[in-house]
Amino acid sequence: MSGASEMTHAWPADSWLPRPTPPPATRGLRLLVAGLTGQVGQGLLEACAALGEDAPEIVALVRRRPRAAHLMGPAVVRQLVGEVTAPGWGLTETDLERLGEIDAVLNLAGATDWTASHALLDKVNVLGAVNGLEVAQGLSARLGRTVPYLSASSVFVAGLSDGSVVEDLLSPDTDRTPYELSKWTSERALIARARRTGHPVLVARVGGVVGNSATGRTTRRSSLYQLVSRREEDSALRVLPAQRGARVDTLPRDVIGESLLRLVGHGRGDGFAGWRSGVIAQVAAGERAPTLAALLAQLEGMDAGSRYHVPRLVPASRGVLQTVTRVGTRYVRWSRQAGNRLHGLRYVTVNRVFERGRFAALTGGWLPAVPLETTLRITFDLAEQRPAAPVADLPLGRFQ
Repeated sequence: MSGASEMTHAWPADSWLPRPTPPPATRGLRLLVAGLTGQVGQGLLEACAALGEDAPEIVALVRRRPRAAHLMGPAVVRQLVGEVTAPGWGLTETDLERLGEIDAVLNLAGATDWTASHALLDKVNVLGAVNGLEVAQGLSARLGRTVPYLSASSVFVAGLSDGSVVEDLLSPDTDRTPYELSKWTSERALIARARRTGHPVLVARVGGVVGNSATGRTTRRSSLYQLVSRREEDSALRVLPAQRGARVDTLPRDVIGESLLRLVGHGRGDGFAGWRSGVIAQVAAGERAPTLAALLAQLEGMDAGSRYHVPRLVPASRGVLQTVTRVGTRYVRWSRQAGNRLHGLRYVTVNRVFERGRFAALTGGWLPAVPLETTLRITFDLAEQRPAAPVADLPLGRFQ
C-alpha cells in the first residue's frame, strides 16, 4: 500500500504518470483548527505528521476536554476547549489572548450522520461554519491583518445531480436530504458573507472519505462499504440500482488532509488573494474517479468471493434513485444503519464528475490521485497481495 509521503505528486493533464512535487508551503504557519477528531481532521493530522518539520503548528479547538497529546499528534501545540455551535466558537477573552499569532482558521467540524435530525445538522453544519468565519474576522481585527478562513463542505451538496458538478454555488433543489441541505445552506451563507465583506474564504467540498492510505485506520466506514455486505450477513444487498457510468469519488483521509494543506500553503504565496470574496474548490478524485462497475469488478477479483457479497448492478434512472433513497427515508422509519445505507446509494450510484479546475488553480496545479487497488484495500480491509517469489532457473530438459 502506498503511504501518504508517496502521494505527494501532481498529475499533469496530459499524463497518467506521477512526478514528485515539493511539500505544501505550510512551514512556519500557525493554524486554528476545529474538528480534528473527525475523519477529515484525523487526515489533516496524519498529513502533518508525514510532513515533519514542514508541517504547520496547529492550535486545536476541542469539545469538553483536552485530548491526550499522543492522540493529537506532534503538530498540535495547544488545545483550547470550545464549541463550534456557540458564538465565537465559545472562546473566551483569555483564550483569544493565549492564541497568539494565527495565520488561518480551518473548520473541519461537521455532523455527518445522514439520519440525524434537521436541527442537529443545521446547528453543527450551518451555525458552526458561520461562527468559524466570525472567529476569523474577529482575529483579523485583533491582529491587525487578514486571517483567512477555510470551511469543509461536501461534494454531496449536489444531491442527485448528474453530469459535471461545477465548483460554484448550486441551485436550489427540493430533492436534497437534510444533510445535503445543511451543507448547501452553509455554503451560501459563507459565500454571501465573503462577498459582502471581501474576506478570504475557501469552501472545500470534500468527496467520499476512506481510511489512511498506508494503515487503513478510519473513524467510520464509507458509504461504499455499507453497500457491499459480508457473506455472513443476512441483510446482504443482492442488486444495486445505479445509473450507467456511475462513478465512486473517494480519497484516503490523509490525502484529503494533504490537499487542504496545499490549499493553505499555496494561498499563503499570494496573501490568499485567490480566496477573496469567497471561492469553492472540490477536494475529490474528479475525472480520475473509477466507475462503480469497474470498482465492483476489481473488488470481486481481489476478494475472490471469500469475504464479501458483491451486488449485481441494475441500470436505474435518476427518478428511480430519487424514489428509493428519498421517498423511502421520508415515510419509513429505518434503523440508523439501514437509513445510512439508503442515503449512501446517492453517493456511489450517480454518473457525474466533480470538476477540479479551481482546486488545481489554488494548489499550483497539484491534484490528488490514488490507485483503485489502494482504495479497495483501505475500504474493505483486504490484505496486500505479495508478489510471487521468483522461480530459480532450471536446466532445459532434453527430448529423446
